[in-house]
Order: sequence, then structure tokens, then C-alpha cells
Amino acid sequence: MTLDHIGVIEGSLREGGWTASGNIFSDADRLDWYKAVTSSFRLYTGGAWEPDLRVAFNGHLLPDRWRKTAQSSVAPWQAFTCQEFMKRGRIQGIFFKADASPGNDHQITNMTLANIVNHLLGIEGEFGHCNLVRDVWPEGIAEVDIDTTNSLPLDSYSLKEGNFWQRLQEIAGLDGYLLYVSKDNTIHYVPHPMFGTLPSVTMDFTSAHIIEPLGITPRNTETVGLVKAHATDASGAQYDGVYPAAPTAGPIKALSGIKTTSGGDLDAVAERHYKTENRAYTVEMTCPGAIGLLFEILDRISITYTSSADGITWSAQKFWIENIMVALTSAEEITTTFTLEAENA
Repeated sequence: MTLDHIGVIEGSLREGGWTASGNIFSDADRLDWYKAVTSSFRLYTGGAWEPDLRVAFNGHLLPDRWRKTAQSSVAPWQAFTCQEFMKRGRIQGIFFKADASPGNDHQITNMTLANIVNHLLGIEGEFGHCNLVRDVWPEGIAEVDIDTTNSLPLDSYSLKEGNFWQRLQEIAGLDGYLLYVSKDNTIHYVPHPMFGTLPSVTMDFTSAHIIEPLGITPRNTETVGLVKAHATDASGAQYDGVYPAAPTAGPIKALSGIKTTSGGDLDAVAERHYKTENRAYTVEMTCPGAIGLLFEILDRISITYTSSADGITWSAQKFWIENIMVALTSAEEITTTFTLEAENA
């Protein structure tokens, strides 16, 4: 659909995906529920406009209340990637069991938590529990990116009835995984990328790219001194994982309620929780223009920045993008605000 005004495009790891908002003027009947909304742009580089469009946002509309006068109307709109539809849906309680010879879709061979997420979203041969995934449902709008390699194996899991998105987040918490939707409507269920083979830095930001002030919030790198992960299997055998091997400064964090078939992956789960909690900085960085549309949630970037007054000397200091907000201000100027978390690989 054609939109008269786009005010904000934002991607947020905390909120689980991307949103866009703006207004329609004097034509509010264009705001149909669930209508697809795609925003694209061309990059001006090397003295010319690129021939191909880049995707700025790809989502679906959820109309707001609008205001009508005799001569005109102003109708605000919001559009979301598919996390919002999962947040508005519910799921029944389900019991999953590992089984070498499955008799139904809730019995899974060599079951992991990621296998359960795969089933809930829908995979080939199983419709799943929502109608979002392409090639599974005719109404599908999303792709999936689910890491089953590093997921915790388990022999049983009881999913409680409740909010669909919240139940997926609970599973991700046990796995030490992240759950979010990228701007192309791909649902990601993955460990934080700083725990695998590190991707290349997307861009090194310097003072030439930044509208000061640069907001730097020091985080407590002693939030957690040790993480212990406790699990049991169906027979009642207990397994433990720990990270680091020797405690550092900070309190002990215990992870419990995990059902597994072995303890081999619990150390990795503990490490993911420890390093996430103990990152050094949260940075808020504002840049001119719509540069944020070039980036995605959890892109890896670096900052080279020196402030002799503050004792800051960052040379390609690594960060991960957790929030991107591209906003059109009242002065018809566009700015991008990034929220970044320091790397702790």
C-alpha cells in the first residue's frame, strides 16, 4: 500500500522485531487490517543513486484509532514484523517427549529445545501452532532461522497454556538463546552471534559519523561472578554446568528447571548467560540521516573514538546493535539512534 507519511522505523531486540509508524491523510479507508506494508529506499553513493531498491521495512498493518473532520482526516498507522502477531496469540498446553519411534508430532527423535520451537512455528510436514511460516501455511508471511546445533537436548518438556510469544521466550531463556524477527520477517531462534564464529564488522563508526553527545552507560561487569546450570533427566539423574571454572567477583546465578538428556551442553548455556550479564557498556549513538536502514538487529559494528577529557580511547571497540530507531523530526530532518551493547566474546 502507499503511505503518505512515515514517522519512525525501529528495530528492537528487546521488543523482538521491527515496527514502523506514520500517518495517512484524508484517505483512512486504505488502512485495512493486516495489509502488507513495505518501505524501500535507494542509496546515494559515489555521486549517483543505486539502481536497486533496498528494503527498509517489511511488515503488516495494525490500524489505530483515527480522527475525522468534515473536510479531512488524519489516520495514524502502525505496522509490525510478525512478532506482534505472536504476542497477540495464545497457545494451548502441550507435552513434548523424546522418542526414537515417534507416534505423533509431539514426540521427537533426539529432541532439543530448538526442535520444539521448530514444531511450534511449523516445519515441513507439520503445520505447527501458528499460520505465519511460508511453505507451511498458505497464509504464511515469515521465514525461520532456527539453530538446532547448539540447543539443549532434553527428554521431555511441558509447555504451559498461555501467550504464544511469551512461551517461546521462556524456551529461549532455558537455552540461553535469542528470539527476534529481522526486517524481512525472518524469525530467528539463535544463540547470540558473539558466541560463535564472529562475523565481520559491518562498519567502523568515528566522530565523523556521530552527532554528539555520545551516551555511554557503564555496566557492572561484576553483575554475575559464576553461573551454575542445573538439570535433570526423566529418571531423576542430575546434571550440572558451570561458567567460569573459577568464580570471579559477583554473586552466583543459578539456572534451574531444565530437563535434559545429558549435561554436556550445560557449560555452554552457563557461559552464554555469564558473558551476556557482564558486558561493559551500553552506548546510545545518534547519527545523521537514515543510515540505520542499512543495518539489522544484532549487526556487529565498531567505534573508534577518543575523548581525552574522559579517558576514553576506543580503537575499533566492538559492539552489537540492539536497537535502531530512524525518525523523521518535526523539522523534516532524519536521524538514526542506535542502542549498542559491548561485545564480551
